[in-house]
Amino acid sequence: MKINFKHVLAATAATAMMVASCDRKPAQETLIIDLSEPGAEISPSMYGIFFEEINHAGDGGLLAEMVENMSFEELEMPAGYHAEGDRLISPAKFHQDRKEMARTENRWTGDPVPGWTLEGEAGMVLSHAAPMFKTAPTSLEVRAKGNAVLSNDGYWGMNFIKDNSYTLRTIVKAKGGFAGNVTARLVAEDGTVLAEAAIEPGNNVWNDSSIELRPSEGSGKGSLSFVIEGNGTVCFDYVSLLPEDTFGGKTIPFRKDVAGMLAGLHPSFIRWPGGCVVEGTSLENRFEWKKTLGDPAARPGQYSLWGYRCSYALGWHEMLSFCEAIGAASMFVCNIGFGCQYRCGDVCPEKEIADYLQNCLDAIEYALGPVDSEWGAKRAEAGHPDPFPLKYVEIGNENWGAEYERRYNIFHKAIKEKYPELTLICNCGLKGTGKIEKTDMIDPHFYVRPEYFYNNTHIFDDAKRGDYTAYVGEYATNQAVGGGNMNAALSEAAFIGGMERNGDFVKMCSYAPLFENSNDRVWPVNLIWINSTGVLGRSSYYVQKMAAENRPDFNLSANMTESGEITETESGESHPAVFYACGYDEKAEEVIVKVVNAQPEAHRVEIALDGAASASRKAKAITLAADSLEDENSFDEPMKISPVETSIRGAGKRFCYDFEPCSYTILRIPAKR
Repeated sequence: MKINFKHVLAATAATAMMVASCDRKPAQETLIIDLSEPGAEISPSMYGIFFEEINHAGDGGLLAEMVENMSFEELEMPAGYHAEGDRLISPAKFHQDRKEMARTENRWTGDPVPGWTLEGEAGMVLSHAAPMFKTAPTSLEVRAKGNAVLSNDGYWGMNFIKDNSYTLRTIVKAKGGFAGNVTARLVAEDGTVLAEAAIEPGNNVWNDSSIELRPSEGSGKGSLSFVIEGNGTVCFDYVSLLPEDTFGGKTIPFRKDVAGMLAGLHPSFIRWPGGCVVEGTSLENRFEWKKTLGDPAARPGQYSLWGYRCSYALGWHEMLSFCEAIGAASMFVCNIGFGCQYRCGDVCPEKEIADYLQNCLDAIEYALGPVDSEWGAKRAEAGHPDPFPLKYVEIGNENWGAEYERRYNIFHKAIKEKYPELTLICNCGLKGTGKIEKTDMIDPHFYVRPEYFYNNTHIFDDAKRGDYTAYVGEYATNQAVGGGNMNAALSEAAFIGGMERNGDFVKMCSYAPLFENSNDRVWPVNLIWINSTGVLGRSSYYVQKMAAENRPDFNLSANMTESGEITETESGESHPAVFYACGYDEKAEEVIVKVVNAQPEAHRVEIALDGAASASRKAKAITLAADSLEDENSFDEPMKISPVETSIRGAGKRFCYDFEPCSYTILRIPAKR
């Protein structure tokens, strides 16, 4: 791992930085901040996170589960689908918007048993005969003739840590007169056996057992193997390998390092399960939350429109438990009977709308219902009799049009009658809500080039007020920024400043998508990268973290004299170079100044605190800076772009400050109003 010595030195040597003298060199701009009257409040719920199973965000990402295709269901297709080579073809559907038949093509694997390989004198075949669980009907039959080795290397390698404990759960049986031995092994990348233990298959009956394995050495790209010695058939129904050291044990089987990155964002809420997976390519492969409950071995999973099967191991109970554990409210996104309108665009028949509505009400009841209700009882059976922190329900995902508006009204009325305390969100953007009768919040989405955010920091200034507020549920700079460079992060920081300044209207926001496994980037730009051995936050991650950790209680009126400077991109597009947002933290009694300097030179600004009863000469700066707008973090240099905190001497009611090139800086100035 490479270390950015520039930032290390900055963090140590500049802990008591002197503020630049305005007399020695005049400021390029003056920022006048008025403390006399508070502006719009900034919601405590402002910053949250959005989770969707995309880019192996859950399976092979947040989930600590190390085995790929653990239940052997990977090749199960949604109803009506079929494979043509490496593509999975959806059935033709009548598209409600285009008034024609539509179908889509998605990734499909040609592997005979995805995730698993077999070596030696043996064959393997998938079977639906006598499954342990009817809900997960597929098992793997290995027909051995002597010695055979069945292996799984997980999600691009299994990370074994020396002397740590790993729980191997297997559901296995022998048939066909198998006489022999089955041995489970943890194997290093070079073939060294790190741990092993005997597995006892049931004799024509499934044996569900768990054993502990402790590797004698570490390996970043290891694998799990079953050595089969003998003749006959050994059947595998389920294989799971979980490290003992997870975020929340069996209740929340998340990777500690990845879950820690989420907790580090201090999210006020978590949105789940999506995203386009809510609808599916068509309704046949929509996300079905009820199938995510219970024993993971019994969960069927679902082929996802993002090109692989979601195991459902990260389900409604796990996500609700995680929200509770980190102090975040939960947001559930329900399906109103629409397949993805950008894809097949199919809709359920009129007579089935009530079923989709009931499905949503059941999800709410699972989270909030009393223990004597049907779904509240199921929650209690799962070990959680008390309600979970569900606070928001979004009705539909990226849906629009007259039929969406009609169905939204049906859902809104029914949910509000039963759960008036919930905040209900519609998919409408800034152009209005059409024939929607009432909504608490709208949800505009923005996936753009950096110039768009730089040039639209005031997009919410003139938004209609009064009838509803806004939740910016998905936003990101994901075009012309590589895998996610500093230019993307700074443009998002500028846009965030605009959202904070409009705190009376924009009450919540969440970046999207949240995760990618670096081995399977389906979506071009994502906030957090994961592989088998580590996790890193892009520069955009640190923008989100800094903004959340330094959320003012309310805005302060501020004006900056215009410098007239413009930054021009390689494409010839231009945008303003410096952006600011100012607020006040009542508990800390501090002015919070957030400044984006998107130019390649330092920018000197005079800070003037008008109306301050007093202001300390000592202040604090938190700076995220890069050598260029094209810089990115990487697994070799995960902290290349990361925040540096410095102490300031010589602040007070009026002082000059040099904002670093290509930087996002937050100043915290103790001052009494």
